[in-house]
Amino acid sequence: MGIAIVAMVLGFTLIVVKMGLDYSRSRLESLPEAPSDATLLMSELEEMITDAVAEATRPLEQRIGKLETLALPEADLSRSLPAPRSGEGEQYGKEEE
Repeated sequence: MGIAIVAMVLGFTLIVVKMGLDYSRSRLESLPEAPSDATLLMSELEEMITDAVAEATRPLEQRIGKLETLALPEADLSRSLPAPRSGEGEQYGKEEE
């Protein structure tokens, strides 16, 4: 008697699992296939990722820049840069006409 109950429970379980697998297979077969030209080159994928990361981090970079200007003191560039050599400094000071 016990063997018959175990066999019925296992049989019922196998039937349910088989029905679930058949349903999954039929559902996958009914999905439209992707077009053949939907492939991406590795360089295109890298470019898309680079663009997405740059776009996502742009507000953070702007915020960091604002915080740096608020928190850091103004740099005195006249003391930190060496004096220009003769002739070279004159060309940068003149405005182009």
